Amino acid sequence: MRLLETIFSITLTASLASTFMILLVLLIRKLFLRRLSPGIILALWLLVLIKLLVPIAPQSPVSLFNLVPQAMHDDLSWQTDFEFRPEPAASDDGHPIPAAASNPASASSSAQVQPDLQSESAPSAKDRLAQLSWQSIASLAWLGGLLALGSFYLFIALRFNATMRTSLKLDDEEALSILEACKEQLGIRQPIALYETSRLQSPCLYGLIKPGIYLPEDIVGIADSRQLTHILLHELTHYRRKDLWFNSLWTLALWLHWYNPAVWLAIKKMKADREVACDAGVLDALGEREASSYGMTLLMLSRLVARSASPRVNLSHFFENHHEMKRRITMIAKFKKSSSKLTVAAMILVLALGAVLLPSASKTANSAGVSAPPEHPNSLKIQRLNDYAKWFSTLDRANDYAGFRFKVPDYLPAGYRLENVGVLEKYVKQADNLASATFVSNFGQFEEQIIELVASKGNLLETHDLVWGTGNIAPWTWGAAKAYTYRHDEVTIAGIQGTLVTQTQSYESHEPEIANSFVWNDKGVWYALNYYSENHTMKEGLPYRRRNVSQGDLAKMVRSFAYPEQIRQVRYDGEGNSFPLYEKQDLEKAENILGFKTKFPLSLSNSRLQLIESVLLRAEDRNTGYTFRPDEDTIKNSYRARYDTRGFELNDEIAFYQSKAPLVDVTKLTAVKTIDVQGVDVIFYDDTRHVYDPYGLGADNKDKQTQSFGLWKQNGIYYTASFLGLESLREESIKDLALAPVR
Repeated sequence: MRLLETIFSITLTASLASTFMILLVLLIRKLFLRRLSPGIILALWLLVLIKLLVPIAPQSPVSLFNLVPQAMHDDLSWQTDFEFRPEPAASDDGHPIPAAASNPASASSSAQVQPDLQSESAPSAKDRLAQLSWQSIASLAWLGGLLALGSFYLFIALRFNATMRTSLKLDDEEALSILEACKEQLGIRQPIALYETSRLQSPCLYGLIKPGIYLPEDIVGIADSRQLTHILLHELTHYRRKDLWFNSLWTLALWLHWYNPAVWLAIKKMKADREVACDAGVLDALGEREASSYGMTLLMLSRLVARSASPRVNLSHFFENHHEMKRRITMIAKFKKSSSKLTVAAMILVLALGAVLLPSASKTANSAGVSAPPEHPNSLKIQRLNDYAKWFSTLDRANDYAGFRFKVPDYLPAGYRLENVGVLEKYVKQADNLASATFVSNFGQFEEQIIELVASKGNLLETHDLVWGTGNIAPWTWGAAKAYTYRHDEVTIAGIQGTLVTQTQSYESHEPEIANSFVWNDKGVWYALNYYSENHTMKEGLPYRRRNVSQGDLAKMVRSFAYPEQIRQVRYDGEGNSFPLYEKQDLEKAENILGFKTKFPLSLSNSRLQLIESVLLRAEDRNTGYTFRPDEDTIKNSYRARYDTRGFELNDEIAFYQSKAPLVDVTKLTAVKTIDVQGVDVIFYDDTRHVYDPYGLGADNKDKQTQSFGLWKQNGIYYTASFLGLESLREESIKDLALAPVR
């Protein structure tokens, strides 16, 4: 029974969340029906379907359900811990054995979790029936309704399938010729049969495994070749869009959520939107000039088809609902192909809605107070902005996330050293994780130069932007930049056959900038070395980094590639460099370097601000370009509000530093006030002269925010909190930080 209750609890929680999504889609549908393309509206219904069928979703800090109060979350999802608790074992005399009896360590908690197990005698059958909770009754009712509805659908489907077996296979040569022409136009290769039946009054597509198009009796004789083309294109478009498969999934969703009237309404509206989207798909194939004649075909069928109940089976009618005829005709009359820009913008909207509607609410987003760091070795997970892209100071740490083995060079040109190693998880164009290593010479100086290595299991030649550009913004004197051009030449370097990709960036009034990438495949892994040729010199004092490599050095690098355990000459340990913190092992390494335990709250100000990044900044490192470079090793934690939170600016942030020495010169700041936090004096300063410029915008930039600081000392450790914005939360956040325990 507990298992059934848990399953129903999960389904009910998903149903309630889906109801909110359905109402939102209906609102968008009502307000923007004429502005959004039919395909986009159908994509919104797909999000609802996913939510209905995938009740357990990963938590996300950007989930819209974070706005629901925690108490409501608890009310809507009883037993959401998904813990299956077996019934208590019985002793020889029939009495239940409490869980604490077999595990003394759980004695204190068992009384809280299972107070009903403390009774002195086993309850009778009558008592157990009386003690049935409303959850048990609701779970049994849900299961009964699911089985009843499923049986009804199964009966109807079997009866309809038997009826369809009486249909005659059409042998009209003209109709079959039109069918093949329509299939070729839509790129459909699978055989699809054409049938004639007296049991249906509207053309339809039926059959998941062996699909067929069923035409009402005598329709071939009534419709001319153009009208028949329209009918067949419509049904074939349903086939190409996999509508019958989606029908099956919607039916399953209806079985699971049969008690929810919003789901029944959603299916009704979805079917109407699907027909309009199918009409738009047909017109995309026919062209705008054919819209008028397609509309006439629709009107012709509406006159021939008598209104009748549609069987509840998995098929797709050409004409299903008289009430939606006006909308379909209006869309057809005003049909115009959507521009690619509008389509991309609409898809971004759908993806954004999916990102905030599909995940579950984050528990930390609904919790209050300062969070203590978790103690499980792998439980510390910092949800960073753009978390799909990670960087590391060591090769070993990057390999923990790369997901595949790749080689690196054991030779670097004179003066170069490892700067960082990055991992780009499956995202955007990449079909596989992508790893990159950056090697730098003259770090932080005007003559700074870099070489980039890229490795991936995916074919790097299929990504034209693998050279990653020629730098930052070009001087305005060069004029407008033109489109990149690429040239691929098959070459052999150090005995390795590969492709030399030459990227050329032309400008309106300057000679082209040229960058190169040597790409090759080794044992299923693709590699690319991005560099500039040796004759590319610094010109006009460009403030960005070059990749100058001679052909001789390039050959030595390519020849030296080996797996990490075979490397002997090049250091990949990141000695002395800064590194980010992702898990507890990173934090422990940082604390060993600092020589003290840190404060590490995961949220501030009643969880309105979340920890989004943590970095150990090493003094005099050679792998970061932060504007503020501390003179002492320090750990920096950054806190921001979720991007969808009202009342915050985009760049509002708290940067929390911890070190053994002061990080800022207070004589260059303006003291504002002092507050007492349980015996700790915290002094606030304003950086009115922009001495510590967080973004390097320059003192003359009028759009700069004034940075403020809160400074205090506890147990020999200096703490510095810098604020950009967040005026209303400064004192509250400072109290959270000052009172946070050290690990």
